[in-house]
Amino acid sequence: MDHLQKHTIRLIEQKIKHNKSIDMKRKIISIGTVVLVLGTIGAVLANNKAKIDRAARPVKEIIAIPVKVQEVKLDTFSASFSLNGTTVPSREVKVASEVEGKLVDLYIKNGDIVRAGQVIATLDASVFSAQLTSIQSSIEKSELDIQRYTRLIEMGGASAMQLENVNLQYKSLLAEKKDVLQKMAHMQIRAPFEGKIENVKVEIGSFVAKGTVLSDLLDISSLKINVYLSEQEAFSLKAGQEAQINSPVLSSPVSGKIKTISDKADASGKFLAEVAYNNTGKESLKAGMLTDVSFSIGSTINGLSIPINALVGTAKQGKVYVVKGNLVELRNIRTGLSTANKVQVLEGLQAGDQVVISGQLNLENGSTISINK
Repeated sequence: MDHLQKHTIRLIEQKIKHNKSIDMKRKIISIGTVVLVLGTIGAVLANNKAKIDRAARPVKEIIAIPVKVQEVKLDTFSASFSLNGTTVPSREVKVASEVEGKLVDLYIKNGDIVRAGQVIATLDASVFSAQLTSIQSSIEKSELDIQRYTRLIEMGGASAMQLENVNLQYKSLLAEKKDVLQKMAHMQIRAPFEGKIENVKVEIGSFVAKGTVLSDLLDISSLKINVYLSEQEAFSLKAGQEAQINSPVLSSPVSGKIKTISDKADASGKFLAEVAYNNTGKESLKAGMLTDVSFSIGSTINGLSIPINALVGTAKQGKVYVVKGNLVELRNIRTGLSTANKVQVLEGLQAGDQVVISGQLNLENGSTISINK
């Protein structure tokens, strides 16, 4: 092989190597491009997923609720205090029939005043009248039989046992007559006491079963006023003690007396007291009215005090929001004496505690607050 041929071969080999190098570089560039594109797509997807996760779990913004607070302090309470009460009739019954029958007469309407023993309705007694006539005939026959057997025994024409049987039949007929007369008496329905008719429930011609209520009967010549006392109030008052009763319909307060104080507290720890009031004066109250009842003990009491507007709910089941740093805690308390502006706290708070007195409607247990001065 001459020099020219060898040179040509070398050139061809170099050309081949050069082409292979170019192909390898192209492959490397293509693979790098694919990796770069995949990496970019992965980064975009990861960024989008992070945004979606943040949107799915938004950060809750904590809003501080503005409130006003006041410190719990030792205070003096007058032993004179007022409570809300509800008037109740001294007597109230549902007038009902003791027998069944057709209502043939009704002598009452709503608002009527009736006397004790007054007939207010009549049931059809025709069936009992027929029974009574039959029984009376049998009684008269038995009386004649008794006379006849008595004479026969004297003459030896009858035995003592025959007379005894007739006497037994006679006594049985008298018992039947008494029973029918009692039933006939119940056919006239009477008012058990003097009072006012309310809520008439029947009409003439309707069938009345035993126990059917015809109307309500109220005696409001005297009223009971129910009030609920705290433990301390219940032990400071006694039956027979006077109380002052006030109502918007009265021109001035009237006097009443404590009739009874319950020996057992209800579920909220309060004791029921009944105040009796004579309702026959020029100004009278109606049943179911709200009144203010004032009691006086004649001394003063020291205790923890909070404003009345700090209470959440009612004084019977007292709750307050207590400040704990920048949070509040809903706490149950037990209350005692109360006035128009403040209430005594027996349990649940200590002197120096801060309670919320304004802004409670927006609060719940654990709410974040900001205190307004």
